[in-house]
Amino acid sequence: MVIKHVGHSSAEGVPEPLDHEEIERVLALLLASPVFAKSRRMGSLLRFLVDHDLQFSTIPLTEHAIGIAVFRRDPAVYCTGDDPVVRVQVGRLRRKLAIHYATLGQQDPIRLSIPAGCYRLAYQRIRPKTISMRHPVLQIQPFTCITRDGDDFTKGLSEELSCRLFESFEQTQSHGNHVLMKVSRSSVKALDVVRAGRGNYSLEGSVRVEPSRVRASVRLIDVAQGRIRWSEQFDRNQPYGIATQEDLAESICRSLTGYFARGSGDVS
Repeated sequence: MVIKHVGHSSAEGVPEPLDHEEIERVLALLLASPVFAKSRRMGSLLRFLVDHDLQFSTIPLTEHAIGIAVFRRDPAVYCTGDDPVVRVQVGRLRRKLAIHYATLGQQDPIRLSIPAGCYRLAYQRIRPKTISMRHPVLQIQPFTCITRDGDDFTKGLSEELSCRLFESFEQTQSHGNHVLMKVSRSSVKALDVVRAGRGNYSLEGSVRVEPSRVRASVRLIDVAQGRIRWSEQFDRNQPYGIATQEDLAESICRSLTGYFARGSGDVS
């Protein structure tokens, strides 16, 4: 049995170990989640990284080795400098893990991540958090496309934004700014999902697309008062694709986190 130490420490300061069976259970839950269930390539990559940790924890894991083992590159001709498949797919895996923990995996007791600049998994045991209504609760609703084309773009933008907001709020918690985030997977309104109370917010948005232009309109609704607390439009004069999703999500995230950072969403 291989023991894997995690980032969280006990009260005595000794890292709490994670055994083989625990890691296997974590992997099984991830692979069965909606984020990974329909992505066989991502599942294979995650499975390989976990297996390598369990079987060869002392052997360095290289981009070249992943390309051959997971993506079936020919060892005789494979050059990582010419073929970026591993870097691209590991980047996607990082994002999918973040999305999972920002949505259905918020209560997972153990989290997996891939630190920037490496290909080894990091494991973290999370202590349960007591939800305090003194902190704002943000319910993210699926964005709506109101033009004939753009449904897939709109879904991708919603996922991208969920990931960015999760990462941003996690970082700001260390500075005393707490926003609890929930993500709705249906069109159910936040009023039906989160009990109306001071400090509960619903983030809603709509998207319009043209061949070379995109507009996203985003609103922050105070659920208890039923009024808009923050609203902005974001325009991009470029075709709608992944790059535009990333660009819009970054701008929306920056504006919204700035709103909360200024104390506008705090509860007295």
